[in-house]
Amino acid sequence: MFRMHSLLGIFLAAFVFGCGTAVAQGPTPEAKALIKAEMEKAAAVTPQELDALLKKGDVILLDVRQDSEIPILGRIAPKGKQVDIPRGYVEIQAYSKIPNRDAKIVAYCGKGIRSAFVVNTLREMGYTNVSHLKGGAKAWKKAGFPTF
Repeated sequence: MFRMHSLLGIFLAAFVFGCGTAVAQGPTPEAKALIKAEMEKAAAVTPQELDALLKKGDVILLDVRQDSEIPILGRIAPKGKQVDIPRGYVEIQAYSKIPNRDAKIVAYCGKGIRSAFVVNTLREMGYTNVSHLKGGAKAWKKAGFPTF
């Protein structure tokens, strides 16, 4: 029994000090450079510009967050009024969920990082009029716009 507790203690220590440290660290300089490059390539709109587009009805709103993230900041549009494709499924689902490659699309995520990657991916897939919400749902909410 003592040996089992000792092994369990070693395992927990390795997990806390090994994995915990890696998780707590921020992005590496290489990752920061990649993020910066993708953000610079991606066209962006402000929350105010997106609000105007939504009022005109001239845009497809694309939420690229995981379902589990939505309750944190809410949706910008009510369910059914936007297209939901988590970032990891964009290449698989975009053609079927957004068949018009010339449609005006604004992608968004929590802070605007993943949506910038999505914009660049969609352009590579042949979509011609794609941008993302600068600052993501967090910026939308901070600007005082409603969420659902």
